[in-house]
Amino acid sequence: MKSYALAIAVSMLLAAVFAFQNTADVMVKFLLWEVALPQGIWEVMLFAAGGVLMWMVSLFALMEGRSRYTRQIREKEKRIKELEEERASLMGAFRQNGPHFPKPEDHSGENAAEPDSRG
Repeated sequence: MKSYALAIAVSMLLAAVFAFQNTADVMVKFLLWEVALPQGIWEVMLFAAGGVLMWMVSLFALMEGRSRYTRQIREKEKRIKELEEERASLMGAFRQNGPHFPKPEDHSGENAAEPDSRG
């Protein structure tokens, strides 16, 4: 944040120097509007208006990004809740019924009588 404040202060200082060095009046015409202002003042006003406009655009972009991330977080929280409910129901079913795995058959006697063929 300090770097932004420093950049703004330096920009304002340079704009003031520019305005004091360019004091000749210029006629500005826009549509039906017409005004005579010193060139430096006019250009500093344009610079400031551009800064405000870009700040507003960046603010809207920030709000759009925040809205998108908030929506994604809500979707992921919903998915987490669904998975937790599924896990709870599976754990409940497992606790009620217990494991139903087939019992392993004892095959240790079958291989003991066969001789080793490597030998």
